Amino acid sequence: MYSVTYENYQKNILNDKENRTQGSWNISSEMTHELKYAYVYLKNSEKMIVKKYEIENFELNDPSKGYNNENKQCFVFKKSEDVFFEYPHSLIQGRHYRNDEEMDSVPRLEKNEVDRRLELSRTTKEIISAKNKSTGVVRSAQIRLAAIYKEEYGHRKMPHFDIAKKMCELVELDPEQDLNALLDEHYLKEDKKLKPSNEN
Repeated sequence: MYSVTYENYQKNILNDKENRTQGSWNISSEMTHELKYAYVYLKNSEKMIVKKYEIENFELNDPSKGYNNENKQCFVFKKSEDVFFEYPHSLIQGRHYRNDEEMDSVPRLEKNEVDRRLELSRTTKEIISAKNKSTGVVRSAQIRLAAIYKEEYGHRKMPHFDIAKKMCELVELDPEQDLNALLDEHYLKEDKKLKPSNEN
């Protein structure tokens, strides 16, 4: 799942781009090999998902395709589908990881409800706080990280202090980073480290 504003939905999501690329993220190679589908979460729409993509592969951003940051990656999609349902988990700031079977089983919204939420997203203005540029972001990220860990990962070992600190610093450097996603990526790497020893 990744979030977009109404403006970006109109510009890049509503109609498929000719180059069939989407997004721009710092994502580890472990994650890019795991991701098969992507769902688009529309900001300020009461958590509505508006699009599903089948991912063909990830590639480094190419300026000729309209991307500025060549150090990030986008995905190339095979096909897309308009889907409208309410995301049944917490608000998405940047991106979240979920199972596609779970997402596909969520009941679809009626057209009048879709229209209402699209209009809500169109007319709600984003409020960007000046705090985003201060070191206060790291402290608030630490609080959010602890809350997300407790709610979703309490059965797992808490990431080492240095790793948790790096996650919070990443959020400060790149506001599009999502702590849920960073925790998912951390535990995926941890699980992959354990696999070889389990198979012997």
